[in-house]
Amino acid sequence: MNTYFALVHKETDSAFGITFPDLPGCFSAADGEDEIFSSAQSALTLYASDETSLPQARSLSALRADAEVRSELASGAFLIAVPFIAIQKKSRYNLMLPSDLVDGVDQTAHALGVSRSEYVSEAIGARLEAQAGAVVIKREARSGRFVPPAKSVRDKTKSVATLALTQKTKKK
Repeated sequence: MNTYFALVHKETDSAFGITFPDLPGCFSAADGEDEIFSSAQSALTLYASDETSLPQARSLSALRADAEVRSELASGAFLIAVPFIAIQKKSRYNLMLPSDLVDGVDQTAHALGVSRSEYVSEAIGARLEAQAGAVVIKREARSGRFVPPAKSVRDKTKSVATLALTQKTKKK
């Protein structure tokens, strides 16, 4: 996981400007303070989608040592951290989970037409996005390009998941 830092600045009577010092050309704007982080996440996702590789993110101390960044900070800008997770390969893990929870996952995954692993992977990615503010993006093996994760699980209607969880499993 890389953490990219975005510089946020605001001129009087303007939107918040968001730039990434380590990613030339990656920028966004936000009308209000409550939109800054999501605008930064969107900008990073779109930027990565056009690239086959991203530079290593600099540390906070390395950024503060940069004269241009130091000048921006001195003039009132501030930094926000945006975690970036590039999904590149799968690995096997052994987890202890309640069997009833796994039954619910299996029923819902089946109703959505995805595997248990895909469902759990996308759920973890969604949780990292929502609670850690991470940008989670897949990297295609063949082209090396970053692509936003498939929305197969997240974009399905809640009714499909609700239907799966409320159906009785037939015992044979």
